[in-house]
Amino acid sequence: MMTADWKANPIDMTDLDLSGDGLRQHWEALHLGCPEPFPVDAAVQDAWRHYHLGRFAQAYEKGLAAGRDGAVVAAFALTIQAQYVEQDEKRRSRLFKQAMQLCEDAEEQGLVSANLHYIHAVAMGRYSQSISIIEALAQGFGGRIKEQLQKCLELEPNHAEGHATFGGWHAAISDQAGTLMARMLYGATQDGAHEHYEQAISAAPQALLAHSEFARGLEVMYGEKEADIRKHLETALQLPAVDAMLRLDQQQAREHLARLSA
Repeated sequence: MMTADWKANPIDMTDLDLSGDGLRQHWEALHLGCPEPFPVDAAVQDAWRHYHLGRFAQAYEKGLAAGRDGAVVAAFALTIQAQYVEQDEKRRSRLFKQAMQLCEDAEEQGLVSANLHYIHAVAMGRYSQSISIIEALAQGFGGRIKEQLQKCLELEPNHAEGHATFGGWHAAISDQAGTLMARMLYGATQDGAHEHYEQAISAAPQALLAHSEFARGLEVMYGEKEADIRKHLETALQLPAVDAMLRLDQQQAREHLARLSA
């Protein structure tokens, strides 16, 4: 996929220095919500460096060039570009589909990675939202997303963002399919949503994505008048956003809170 037409990430990241050993020094904080072993390959390190600084096109290109070991960062770059930066719906859908294919190929090649399964689930979930949840369920995405999240959490039980995404899966299916059918057909429940959101926060209390996703899930399940939505959004805005993706998510949380206050 050509990246020449990718819209540039608007977030200023000049305060984050990942040059030299900076990436290793910041690695734990950068991957607080999505644990990832520090890569041995310098090319993969460089791809992650670009990713965390919000240079998603470069991260994708360098990750792809690194082969199987660069698949995770390449898939992250594709998915986050589509989710937060790309405004054109057709291009966004193509990016999500490309990320899904990249993850499928890497898994077939034997790559074992909690984050591979996590970002595969995220890409499928966001793509599903673009075609409507009901259509996505008819195409089998409900079961496929669940399977990828289960694989993620089997490899990394304390994957906070994996739990938050699983919470969103329970919330979305319970809302769209109805509580009875969601439970019968998929095992999705509102209680399951709360359980995974709470596990996300327990695993990484400082991971702002856990709170912003909890807020979104609460609105899906109960509507915008649910009091705890504001609490989680306000918490997300107070927590440190250490890289470009988290700053983009924090920006959306700020817009979400403003919409509730309007």
